[in-house]
Amino acid sequence: MCIIDISRNSFGLDIPPPQRLLPHMFSSSKAVTLSRDTANSGIHRGWWILSVAFTAIFMSAPGQSHSIGTFRSMMIRGMESVNDTQFSTAYLVGTLVGGFALPFLGPLIDRFGARVLLPLTSMLLAASCILMSYVEHLPLLYLSLGMLRLFGQGLMCLLATWLVGEWFQEKRGLVMGLMGVGGALSVMTFPLLNRYFILNYDWQTAWLVLAAILLVTFVIPPWLAVRNRPEEEGLFPDWKYDPPDKYPISATKYSPHITRETWTRSEALRNPTFWKLVMCITCTSLVGTGVIFYADRVLEPVGMSGNKPYYVLALQALLATITCIVAGYLTSKIQARYLLATAMFLLAAAMALLVTMSNPWMVLPFAILGGVHGGIIRTVGSVVWVNYYGREHQGAVAGAAVSVAVAGSALGPLPLAISEDMFGTLEPALILFMCLPIIAGIVVLSAAPPKRTNMESPLGEGVLKAATHT
Repeated sequence: MCIIDISRNSFGLDIPPPQRLLPHMFSSSKAVTLSRDTANSGIHRGWWILSVAFTAIFMSAPGQSHSIGTFRSMMIRGMESVNDTQFSTAYLVGTLVGGFALPFLGPLIDRFGARVLLPLTSMLLAASCILMSYVEHLPLLYLSLGMLRLFGQGLMCLLATWLVGEWFQEKRGLVMGLMGVGGALSVMTFPLLNRYFILNYDWQTAWLVLAAILLVTFVIPPWLAVRNRPEEEGLFPDWKYDPPDKYPISATKYSPHITRETWTRSEALRNPTFWKLVMCITCTSLVGTGVIFYADRVLEPVGMSGNKPYYVLALQALLATITCIVAGYLTSKIQARYLLATAMFLLAAAMALLVTMSNPWMVLPFAILGGVHGGIIRTVGSVVWVNYYGREHQGAVAGAAVSVAVAGSALGPLPLAISEDMFGTLEPALILFMCLPIIAGIVVLSAAPPKRTNMESPLGEGVLKAATHT
């Protein structure tokens, strides 16, 4: 990695003293660093970064299950020789292809940053929506779904998380919680918006509307508002204009581990804690995607038809909005493993209700449990990678984790489709969905914050073998 001269750049601008900055905080791009007087003027750019990250999560909807699921039944009717299982299989394959691409894209985010990649991702996601509006046969459906999942669920969300990881440290959990509110509002908004255009026009028009929204609202604004790292403007994380007096290198066993260490992706992949955490977010993706994708069929036995299942999802999202903020605050107080285990047990309880649901009123506790679970997982599942494995390679580490979760979401609809085809009921798949989070919750309780057996300077002059502290 190239270390630039941090005393004075070619434009003659004063730069904060070298001891205030860590080399790994710099972008590899040639960004001009602003003088302290310039950096101190106006609103701290961290507020703009929060706004962009929030909006990115919200605008990722076209590639998310809660949006795609609203198109499923109408698209199947409008396409030639495509049945429910074939659509779910296309969703699976497209999602897997998109998920497997993320580990290769993570290092590119670390290298080029979000300022360039976020507008580009918005344009590519809009192009995917346009392509989806022309789908008539399976081959184009496979391609379109793969692009939607890669650029929407995968890259757009990964870029938002990366930005927050770079611009916030002590307040990272709280900001991730605020960013997660964007996801909750997306679940509340886009399914009903899609249904409006599908029912009043057609599903092709609905896809084109989503493309127009992306192109108009989220291409130029990210380019204008985003800077990849606070140090590029003489600023510091957490809305600070001056460097903090000290950084904690490690935390005690009674608090979460917000590391200043640098973990590479290969080191994280060899760390058992990484896989225990991945199990939780993958379980959530699998179960959540399956239920959302088949929301109309899952809730139909208790009289929830038409738009009613999407009102239940909107209620879940409303509760998740509140929970995101609370969970963000708790990430600085409680270790991630305990919060994730709580989320898993809440998901298992929600699925148990779904299996035994016999009256319409039971959708209320189901929505409450699902909403609280969703708020926790959106926040903790996003912040844990940079908290545990550091800033420098967070794109690569989070990309590897998200790719596995995306694979889980790809599998989500399939058990339900197979269950109905083989048994004539969704109940066997729902029982499986109830058991999986119980197993994940028990396993993640042992996912203690990773520790190195030995550490050198926080400037990253050397790295020794890593191990997990259990």
